[in-house]
Amino acid sequence: MTSIKQQALRLFDDKGADTIRRFFAQIEYTAYWCIRMVRDAEGIDAVLPEVVEDLVIERRVANELRQVKTRDESQGPWSTADVLPILCKQYHRRLAFTARCHFHFVSDQIADNRTNLERSYGRLYRLKFLLDIEHDGQTLKDEEKQELEGIEKLLVPKIRQTLHKEHGDDVDEATALALLHDTWIETDSPTLRNTEKQNLAELEEALSEAHPGGPPLTMSNLREIYLRLIILIVRRIIESPSPEMRRIERDDVLGCCTVRFAATDGYPDMDAVPGETLLDKKAHLGGFDPTELPRLHKQKALAEWTIRKLKSLGLQELLERLTTAIVDLQGECRNKVCRGQGINERPGPLILDMLRPELPSLAAKYFPNSDEVDEQFCLGVLWGETNRCIAWWHELNGSTKGATI
Repeated sequence: MTSIKQQALRLFDDKGADTIRRFFAQIEYTAYWCIRMVRDAEGIDAVLPEVVEDLVIERRVANELRQVKTRDESQGPWSTADVLPILCKQYHRRLAFTARCHFHFVSDQIADNRTNLERSYGRLYRLKFLLDIEHDGQTLKDEEKQELEGIEKLLVPKIRQTLHKEHGDDVDEATALALLHDTWIETDSPTLRNTEKQNLAELEEALSEAHPGGPPLTMSNLREIYLRLIILIVRRIIESPSPEMRRIERDDVLGCCTVRFAATDGYPDMDAVPGETLLDKKAHLGGFDPTELPRLHKQKALAEWTIRKLKSLGLQELLERLTTAIVDLQGECRNKVCRGQGINERPGPLILDMLRPELPSLAAKYFPNSDEVDEQFCLGVLWGETNRCIAWWHELNGSTKGATI
């Protein structure tokens, strides 16, 4: 079976193929986090490849700056002296962000567990171990606390010195200490090993969660979707002129998920439907006029800004309840139009006409004190769900030549 890497190489010119060859481990690592973004519990708003850092993950609580390093076993384990200059570069890059940053050094190679504290700043494995205890919310034992304090006495002055000398970045002792404690040492990372197999398994789970009850996916389906995701990442890296245009969001990942199924599955052949996104294709199936599409996309984009704000305020669960209620109401309206009235052509506008009068009261029920959650917001949410293959606008007895998930 041809590997995903080989298939991707065939689709790009020299510049794109060179990017794939040199950074494929990093690209697949990025793909892993794009897949994780599909799962709401991760709290990921966006993934940014090659923006300031190898990879930046925008979470609702902080930005994660991830430096990805692969290393041959012949080069030996990573030492604290090896990693510290890399971490200091990451610490300096925090200035490019307004939100709090966490710092991740990620490698497939192991961490040194032999070097004495007096030589080369001690064992990297012990620093990794002690920081992991803190990040897990556990309490250090007295001897572990003393060990970490000894490491801090050596590393904090070196961090301040390196930031000043190499980056012109002057920080006080408390800031340097805080930067160290916001650091994750992810050596011997399983995410950088057996990546394709692991990512396909992650993809199957994420899509099953995003589309419960949907058609089962074959390995061929999963590989097709995964290849599209790899292509999306590479194109964002080599074709996007600005950092903001490299931003990958949940809808971008789900937009890679159009695949063919057998005719008996009862879904329309989305590959044969005009349109660049699933929203465009579904609007076409439902009979919306093409001139209406810019308005739908505008509503969707505006809703996404409000959604991010609501999530940052801890209103994720309430937002999910409203979203479910909107989709459920749309489904009821679709059933009435397509079954009760026997409409077999252009049911989309009729469904929307039936739905819209109910949206203000629905918004007020879940967000009674918010001016931002209104009819327009609800429509934007619905177009987002349409783009995720949850909401449909075409007749119930439509074409069954293929499917999408």
